[in-house]
Amino acid sequence: MALAGASTGASTGASPAAAQPLDIMKLRDELMGLEKGSWDFMRDHNIEAMRGFLGDDSLWIFSDGNRYNKRQALEMMKDFKLLSLSIEPSYAVRMLTVDVATLLYRVTYTGTYKGGKPETVKALSSSIYVHRDGKWWSVLYQETPLK
Repeated sequence: MALAGASTGASTGASPAAAQPLDIMKLRDELMGLEKGSWDFMRDHNIEAMRGFLGDDSLWIFSDGNRYNKRQALEMMKDFKLLSLSIEPSYAVRMLTVDVATLLYRVTYTGTYKGGKPETVKALSSSIYVHRDGKWWSVLYQETPLK
């Protein structure tokens, strides 16, 4: 999952391209691994792991229009129960700069918030990652509803 537009600050870690040519397929799989991990954090209510995954400037925008900054997202996790998740096997990554990448994939999940009625969401998900301090951070997660 994961949030808020591309970084406005410069990367302080070595950029991936600085050390060697970027292997886009390897990066694609690495970012999807991070993304799937963030869904696991949601399911398991692992707030500390999510805190280490999200950039401080992160933003989540869900298909219903709800928006959460990092603090709000971590708080919301306490009341969200992920009941099911399916990520389609085809996904893509687009490089915006050597230190900013967008992961695009389709997801279907069912969850409840504060014990409410389960809702199923089918969406095209976009996650922007920024490479800082030698690590990929999630800074924007946005859903576009699919019919």
